[in-house]
Amino acid sequence: MLLSEVLRPDLIKVRLEAENKREAIRELVDVLVQQHDVPMIRRNDIIDAVFEREAIIGTGMEKGIAIPHASTNHVEDVLCALGTAPQGIPFESLDGLPAKLVILLLVPKKQYAEKVKTLAAIAHLLEEEHSKNKIIMMEDSSEIYDFIEQQDKMFVG
Repeated sequence: MLLSEVLRPDLIKVRLEAENKREAIRELVDVLVQQHDVPMIRRNDIIDAVFEREAIIGTGMEKGIAIPHASTNHVEDVLCALGTAPQGIPFESLDGLPAKLVILLLVPKKQYAEKVKTLAAIAHLLEEEHSKNKIIMMEDSSEIYDFIEQQDKMFVG
């Protein structure tokens, strides 16, 4: 599953306000709540599931990317929200660099294979330093989505 298939412009938050990874995760879950992808009644359960996953092994990758994620019974479909943070957010990443691009991924427990496929597609999209930096510097969520969709088409094309 490609990132553009689970993302929409209204699920992209330009310039996260968070100052740490817990705040970033809450902020992106709140984007999903605000856009009615997640019912408010499930908000805390989902945040807890992502925090539990973070406690097992951090999701701060390398080169300014973090992909907090969880498999949970609190969602019925693969859900995603993306946030940019040009200022950087400490995320306990593998290389010690702050996250400038945070992608929250929620997957129903019964769709574990989709989680793996989506993570692989995200990794492919962001392996190009130029693409990642371009997304981080964009100021418009529709522009970010269009760029991701274009990159995904080249990936499958």
